[in-house]
Amino acid sequence: MARRSPRPAEPASRHDAAVSQHLALVSPAEVLAAIERAGRANPLLGIGARPSPASRGMQAPLTGHQVEEVTLAIGDWLGIQEKRVAASLVVLGYAARLVGPAVAVLLRDGILLDLRPAQVEVSFRPGQGFGLALADPRAWRGPQEAVRLRWSQVVLDEHLAPLISTVRHVAPLAHQLLWGNVASGLAGALRALASDGSVSPTVAHGTGEFLLERGWLAGTGHLSLRRDQLHFIRRSCCLYYRIPGGGYCGDCPLSSSGRSAESGPIS
Repeated sequence: MARRSPRPAEPASRHDAAVSQHLALVSPAEVLAAIERAGRANPLLGIGARPSPASRGMQAPLTGHQVEEVTLAIGDWLGIQEKRVAASLVVLGYAARLVGPAVAVLLRDGILLDLRPAQVEVSFRPGQGFGLALADPRAWRGPQEAVRLRWSQVVLDEHLAPLISTVRHVAPLAHQLLWGNVASGLAGALRALASDGSVSPTVAHGTGEFLLERGWLAGTGHLSLRRDQLHFIRRSCCLYYRIPGGGYCGDCPLSSSGRSAESGPIS
């Protein structure tokens, strides 16, 4: 079955650029409180408020050499023989740790974290995965449309697009596969927020639909709301099943649930 490639990110339209200008800085105390709340119930939705002086982390965006090193470390950690499988997990893990807190504070507090690459320090430890920390925690607030548009620009265009480009130089992987990894992380964070009562399923679904329809994420999968439960099926496979002892993810189109969902639209 032919897969539709996602639309590449486009320069912001005049409308988008004008809308995103209507943002104001949030006080540092409010930013720190929002970050703390995001990670309190679910550590995967948290992010470091400031890197430790002893952390010796990597500065985003990761270089080709750094991505190569992390890819090899993941391969050794999980016993992966195929380099492209380990490289896919670089994006899967990194994106989840970036998108989780980004969407958590967006929905819970209505603010946009400053996650531009220069603001983020990255660490990776086998057995633990990625850790991210903000060098100088900052955020903006504004009209909902403006915040959502700028969220897509900062998180997707400015931060994750360069990472994905670098990963594709390290291993031969399709754009749709890697952006599908990002979409999976976004959907997982939205499900977590709706499940723990942080936001209503309707709000999580509406935000997810908006973000998944824009730029790089367009065409990566389908998010639905059924009986107050969020469901997501992606249109590509992250290759996790090729890890020794791995299987199909819950949102994988190759799984039985994914094949069933793709036989007709989910509404």
